[in-house]
Amino acid sequence: MTELRGYQQELLEQAADSLIPSRARVMLQLPTGGGKTHIAGALLRRWLHSGRKAVWLTHRAELADQTCGMLTDAGASAISLKTWPIGNDAPSIPNGAVVLMAQTVGRRTSVMEIWGRYSSNDLLVIDEAHHATAAGWERAIEQWPGRIIGLTATPWRLSKFEGFDHLFHKLIYGPQVGELQAKGWLCQASVHMPRPEEIIRGGEITTTGDYGELGIEEANSDRPDVMTAGALRFWQFHAAERSTIVYAIGQDHARNLTAVFNDAGITAAVILGDTAADERAKAVQSFGDGSVRVLVNVAVANEGFDLPDASCIVITRPTMSLALYLQMVGRGLRPKADGGDCLILDLAGNAEIHGLPQDNRQWSLQSRGDNPGGYAPVVRCENCDGVSPAASHLCVVCQNPFGKDCLRCGAWRAMERWSYETRCGERHELVCDLCHLDAHIQAQLPVSEELRRLTDMNPELEAALRNLLEEERRRAGGADEERKDELRSLISDRESELASDGLLQVFEGYIAELPEESRPKNALEEYWLFSEWVISLKQELADWKGELDELGSKIPDGRLIYKNARDRVWQVLEVVAQETGLLAQVSHRDTLVPSPVTENPHPVQADVSEWKTFVQLGEWGKIDPSKAISDKPIRFRDSLGNETSVRSWADLIWQTADWLVQGGFIAKEDCPVTMENSNRYLINSRPVNAKGANFKFYKKLSNNLYLNCQHNSKLTARLCEQLLTKFGHDPAKFHVMLH
Repeated sequence: MTELRGYQQELLEQAADSLIPSRARVMLQLPTGGGKTHIAGALLRRWLHSGRKAVWLTHRAELADQTCGMLTDAGASAISLKTWPIGNDAPSIPNGAVVLMAQTVGRRTSVMEIWGRYSSNDLLVIDEAHHATAAGWERAIEQWPGRIIGLTATPWRLSKFEGFDHLFHKLIYGPQVGELQAKGWLCQASVHMPRPEEIIRGGEITTTGDYGELGIEEANSDRPDVMTAGALRFWQFHAAERSTIVYAIGQDHARNLTAVFNDAGITAAVILGDTAADERAKAVQSFGDGSVRVLVNVAVANEGFDLPDASCIVITRPTMSLALYLQMVGRGLRPKADGGDCLILDLAGNAEIHGLPQDNRQWSLQSRGDNPGGYAPVVRCENCDGVSPAASHLCVVCQNPFGKDCLRCGAWRAMERWSYETRCGERHELVCDLCHLDAHIQAQLPVSEELRRLTDMNPELEAALRNLLEEERRRAGGADEERKDELRSLISDRESELASDGLLQVFEGYIAELPEESRPKNALEEYWLFSEWVISLKQELADWKGELDELGSKIPDGRLIYKNARDRVWQVLEVVAQETGLLAQVSHRDTLVPSPVTENPHPVQADVSEWKTFVQLGEWGKIDPSKAISDKPIRFRDSLGNETSVRSWADLIWQTADWLVQGGFIAKEDCPVTMENSNRYLINSRPVNAKGANFKFYKKLSNNLYLNCQHNSKLTARLCEQLLTKFGHDPAKFHVMLH
């Protein structure tokens, strides 16, 4: 008998209390893997006494015996009957449950009432109750004389967007996917999607509200390999070491996919709705013992089907159904024996419609009207194919930045909102699209040939001018700049707080400050208060970000900047001239800037300590940890003086390692390379470490070896030094420019 977890026991008590009224109709929602059937088994064990009876309604033949066994293990008497003599009432057993097929019940209720052996004290359990709006299921519910409880992970229907309020009176829901993951009851999951041109298209939507098999095939007819060879390539790149369940579009597609995997030397088997029971059992057993790496199905593994654990889910089927999407991804979220995660390869781009598995969703019995709802935009990482919430500043998989703070207005901007400013005829630094103008133009400083010649000869001079103009913009911003600094601090603190393992301790402090009458009286009230409290924290965070974006969109007062800046420029030039003598090369000061018209109220001394230049590799490890979060590498210079652009710390270590590979210093036989004082691989022929767990994030080198790239700035610096030292190069000859 399985012992219930804390939240399962809470849901059991809620369900039992909700079923006290006569003819109670209750729906219980819990994510796939949360243990709905265990709760229902414990409920039946408690319910079935004094001659009470129960019916368990399931819609899949392979689940009937499986459910019967589960109820028996839970201590409830149960039998499974897929049919019974026509014209007779549905069978029953006192103090026990009968598992019946929903299709059979639906047909029988169309010609007669079949519940003559049941009374108001008996219980009908409907498994996968999101199907309950089908005509046969509705008749069975309407004719049932007793209480009803429906079990589902997704109280959500695609067709007509109808609700369930005409069938059920109350919805009970427990912790959602993210909460179960945080507690370790479900494993962590990351979603990866291919490039847009490699996504499997949906095609025409049928009368069911979803894509049909023929429509999907027709929509992708101009790319015949995208549904087969493309799926194999994406899997080989990201998940070649993982046991995998693949969801195909149809039976022919499933067989073709299986053949493609087997032809590539990867053992794969297929199970379909018409697969013989012994053949299906053999395939499942082989998948469980590892002799089959990939198990392909169409819809067999969607709901309730008992499969061995998988660490990768591949979805090739586009769908408009949130319920189907969550059922598919949910099959990989069971906790792993080795503590590992689940990799979801979304080849059909479903996450762009339905969001991520761990997104919070507001379930309801009410109809959604004409709006399907549930849409949650995401952003795909070009660096690793990982999928993150649309508002993310960093990729949740590889930590690659999706944008950066603008040096002009201070607001964070996505990468696609940046471009090089060229209005003055010269290509200057990157500026965000809300600022538009380069420093020279925005402050109305003339870009004369004399100034251009001086700045070309002395990059520090140009940096000083730009820093000066930036300071004047901040002065012009006044209170707005102070508020932006305050908001950034608030946002950073709140994001750290929400991501902290100590959030529960903060919540306990929050409860302690509440008046006595407002504090939760039991664990259930505390759970709901915690959920509302977290929602309020997130809403306040969103409000702060919205205010920061609004302030960041303001255009600075260029006239005020110009008025203050033009006098200060000359003073900066004089400071630089004292050290360089460059000013003597200029015949007239007006060739640099216009004559001052007001007394300069803000004299400035040039400070070269903050200027960012190329840093020797040996100096990386000295970066202040508080700065390492914001400082990012932008260029890499090798020992030969060649420079390469880089986008992240992961990109930097890859550039360093690949430079060694392309120079022939790291060969195939050099793997594995382990990190100093660690048994974890840095470079290996497969993306695994010594303990067999997958790299969190890796990139392939030119010689087809894999490099572990999941390191912070300090560790990246140390590992790059180790690589170069190990293969005979002086790390001091390698440089990086930080931004």
